[in-house]
Amino acid sequence: MPKRVILTEKPDVAKHVAEFFGIEQKLKGAYRLKNGDWVTYNVGHLLDLGTPEDYMSEAQKAARGFAQLPILPKPFRHFPDPEKLEQLKTVVKLLKEADIIVNAGDIDREGQWIADEVIAYAGIDPAGATKPVERVLIRANNDASLRTAFDPSNRRKNGEAEFVHRRTAGQARSEADWLVGMNGSRGVRSRIAARLDTTLSVGRVQTPTLGLVVQRELDIQNFKSLTYYVPEVVLLNGRVLTWSSHVEGASMQGIDAEGRIIDLRVAEAIVARINAGQIGQVTAFTAIEREQAPPLPFNLAKLQSEMSARCAMSAKETSAATQSLYQTRKMVSYVGTDCQYLPSSMHTEASQVLKGLSASYLKLASGANPKIRYACWNDAKVSAHHAIIPTGEQAQGLSNYERKVFDAIARRYMAQFYPKHVFLDSRLEAQYGEDLFKSSWKTTQVLGWKAVDAPVDEDHSEAADMENKMAMRMRHP
Repeated sequence: MPKRVILTEKPDVAKHVAEFFGIEQKLKGAYRLKNGDWVTYNVGHLLDLGTPEDYMSEAQKAARGFAQLPILPKPFRHFPDPEKLEQLKTVVKLLKEADIIVNAGDIDREGQWIADEVIAYAGIDPAGATKPVERVLIRANNDASLRTAFDPSNRRKNGEAEFVHRRTAGQARSEADWLVGMNGSRGVRSRIAARLDTTLSVGRVQTPTLGLVVQRELDIQNFKSLTYYVPEVVLLNGRVLTWSSHVEGASMQGIDAEGRIIDLRVAEAIVARINAGQIGQVTAFTAIEREQAPPLPFNLAKLQSEMSARCAMSAKETSAATQSLYQTRKMVSYVGTDCQYLPSSMHTEASQVLKGLSASYLKLASGANPKIRYACWNDAKVSAHHAIIPTGEQAQGLSNYERKVFDAIARRYMAQFYPKHVFLDSRLEAQYGEDLFKSSWKTTQVLGWKAVDAPVDEDHSEAADMENKMAMRMRHP
């Protein structure tokens, strides 16, 4: 029987894979399985790009400062990470001895590159020209997901164009980071930093990101606050009508270019006229029934934003909790995704996932209808990864952050199997003399998915416009 070596990106994933197949013996850096196969693992990148001096010509090494640039390695050489050398030796030895290699690394471009660069370093063509190299796509560490990933019908060839493109993209990103960072930082230091007596660095991602932060800080520093006035009419039923504008052709004195009342006397005159008995007339009223589908499942960025709003968790805290739920707890699918959609084939697994969730969400999971299918199930929108969803697995002893993050992920998933939220969207407009007022409100008809995943209040107006608004109210029938 051919000797098969399964290569994962992280030790934890290797452990889950080995336990799934059955461990015969645990060795340093690898597992021998009961079926005769082996599982070994990278620890992130086992190989690194070198220092600028590793790629310089002798003339460049003799030069100083800006004269050394540009440094353009052709090709890039990769060097063993001294701190991971023992693991690299173990991986290379097993890869060379293997009859069949199975790339079970993370399924994004970086995961593809991490595995392929080590396979190539071992003298083996990652595309499979020298020996068979298979590709399995592990989306979660629970048994059901591993069973799907390693099913013979789902095994693919590592040399397929899709995986070659991911490898190339991962390699290009890594080398672009090096080229921009090393050349840019040395160039800035030699021309600018010396005059400023400080240390400066340049990065392909770092520099434009810092530029955005600086521009935002300058916008805040240069912001000029503005006081404006908004008369309001409170009807006897409590409905509030807010001043919106003058009628067309009326005087615009005291009103700025954005249509805001900036002269207190103008606002007070409107209030005085209505308090003196000016009659208002309804000019428009609509009540339209609308439907709202649940929000899409989370990707990592959306999850971080949601947990910040719900629980004041930092992006780092959310990432750490989610990673633990994926790697250690096996409770959620792959974390490092920017996709909010799910493969159509996974819709058939909904009943099983909901059954698993019923251990913690008996009423909500039981009320879900796995036959409901929203737009999140869309193969065309899924590339390397799908959205973060629960696996149906449960674990004890979750940390406070893990519990909060899982709750958000589970509720968002269950919401996909609840009816649409139905509401009446009502809008009322009225005219008092030369002034127009309006009001809008929503009345729930069918709660639907909001019974599961109530959204965070999205009213951030105070932080958004940073302007002082003075409301002036008067009661009116």
